[in-house]
Amino acid sequence: MSGTGPYRYLFSPLRVGPVAVRNRIVFSAHLTNYAQDGLPSEQHAAYYEARAAGGAGLIITEEHSTHPTDWPYEKLIHGFHRSVIPGYRRITEAVHRHGVPIFAQLNHNGGQASSMFSRLPVWAPSPVPDPMFREVPKAVEQHEIAEIVAGYGLVAGHCAEGGFDGVELQCSHSSIVRGFLSPATNKRTDAYGGTLRNRARILLEIIDAVREAIGPGRALGVRICGDELIEGGTTLDEAVEVARLAEATGKVDYINTSIGVATATLFMIEASMAVPAGYALFIANAMRQAVNIPVIGVGRIKDPVQAERALAEGHCDLVGVVRGQIADPDFTAKARAGQSGDIRTCLSCNQECVGRMGLNRWLGCIENPAAGREAGIAARRATATTREISAGTAAVPLPTPVRRGKRVLVVGGGPAGLQAASTAARRGHRVTVYERAPRTGGQVAVAASVPSRAEFLDVVRNLQVECRRHGVEIRTGCEADARTLLDEAPDAVVLATG
Repeated sequence: MSGTGPYRYLFSPLRVGPVAVRNRIVFSAHLTNYAQDGLPSEQHAAYYEARAAGGAGLIITEEHSTHPTDWPYEKLIHGFHRSVIPGYRRITEAVHRHGVPIFAQLNHNGGQASSMFSRLPVWAPSPVPDPMFREVPKAVEQHEIAEIVAGYGLVAGHCAEGGFDGVELQCSHSSIVRGFLSPATNKRTDAYGGTLRNRARILLEIIDAVREAIGPGRALGVRICGDELIEGGTTLDEAVEVARLAEATGKVDYINTSIGVATATLFMIEASMAVPAGYALFIANAMRQAVNIPVIGVGRIKDPVQAERALAEGHCDLVGVVRGQIADPDFTAKARAGQSGDIRTCLSCNQECVGRMGLNRWLGCIENPAAGREAGIAARRATATTREISAGTAAVPLPTPVRRGKRVLVVGGGPAGLQAASTAARRGHRVTVYERAPRTGGQVAVAASVPSRAEFLDVVRNLQVECRRHGVEIRTGCEADARTLLDEAPDAVVLATG
């Protein structure tokens, strides 16, 4: 096994069933709220393409709903309508332009949902209400189970027609399949309840249906919750056995992992900076020891050193890095090029990614203003390029607007000041930052002094790196007053003092 530079494992290729991945970094499935009227949007395509261009080894999209009874939040992709296929093709073609494979995640959220949008009964294995939605679901009958299974096969076929290289079954933190697997939510006494084999029956039937729909040339994965962290729920031993059952079908190419339940123990799925990096790798480790197919490990892995360590220590075969690639789409390319110090590190603050989801807004990032706006940025560049072509002055790729020779003085060395300085310098201006405190950081430095919040300072470190790269002069312990401005005689002043 050979890699690049200090990363012996991270940049080694791997086969996931019939699909070859060029490195071990996975942009795993996560909600975006980019769907429009139940369909994938241009923003989906631009968002995933940015991470493919940044070097990710494998991309797995957010969930695609497999049945009309599943509508837990407004902006969900309704994969059971054929009208999704053109949007699928836009996404897959955009990602494939960069030589990166892309899988679609399939899901039915089951009892972890509401009837508010669907106006249909919520389906679940048993009438056990979810602690967040608190709606008593309808226990599905056997003919409805057959309908659920068929729905997975239908959407898998749409994904294959849309150009996806594989599909992943979400059986983890918010899924009707997880509901069947868990003793806490499956109280059935028929062939789908009781023993683990019975509780896993629907999963095995879905695997059969999906494999038949996608054929042998596409990959099939199963994402399993290793520990629900709820009373009477699934624990690691049973989760490992589920992984064995999935592998034993001979139709599954990899196992993905998860921890917690997306409602009752959500804080462990989208862990904050108070939770240690790699906290969920024990689940991947246990499953990797039990199966012979590749296993994806997750757990707040935010830099390539942590990802390399997870592989080197044998916890997993691939590493899921989501928030790290939201914050910096070029995460992988920078690591491969030996520029890990230039990566815009995720803070694990959960403000604009997880937090926006809870407010029914599209996914963004406080570190990366372009996140969630990739399609709009691309459209503006394309429009400008068209104008330039018409004028005979086309430049491809479109350069960042530059007005050289300006002298810019930024007052305040907090995040706002450093961002303004970096942006101005990147556009060709000569920039000086004045900060009266002994160091930069502003109020972020105060927030980072709170126990378990030190990673807030990463935003300052990231911006300092960008400022240095673009030649910004930072003067700490220097107060800017009227005399300073008169002496410096800048062309522009940015006041960023809070």
